[in-house]
Amino acid sequence: MSAAFQIRQASPADLSALLQLEEASFSSDRLSRRRLRHWIGAANGSLLVAVDPAGTLLGSCLLLTRRNSRKARLYSIATAANARGRGLGAALLREAEQQARNRDCTQMFLEVAEDNRAALALYQREGYTQTGFLPHFYEDGRDALRLTKQI
Repeated sequence: MSAAFQIRQASPADLSALLQLEEASFSSDRLSRRRLRHWIGAANGSLLVAVDPAGTLLGSCLLLTRRNSRKARLYSIATAANARGRGLGAALLREAEQQARNRDCTQMFLEVAEDNRAALALYQREGYTQTGFLPHFYEDGRDALRLTKQI
């Protein structure tokens, strides 16, 4: 499969496109412009973007880390509707795992809506296993599953 995208750290120039992707991808629990601005270049996280050769934002991924912790948290991953099915989500996830390893993390965890079948399939293919159930986790009342992987 040919990857017609590049993954890199987000920059301030990506802010408007990141906000549009956030609004198109999530019906609740969205990151605000202010929070996205914070995560661009934050020391305790890594906001990654996938862009096509023209520089158009195709996806994003937010990884959170804490000093003196070996656990990393995948906070969110989003792919533009017109970019789905091209391996973008898996590529973003793998890069987030690499970023976590670079920060000496040995475990990654995430929460995913219990009814998000596409995301669950991706995480399971990538070796994540369910380690918890979180009732009413999201703002809209949906339940979440906690998934974990040794990295």
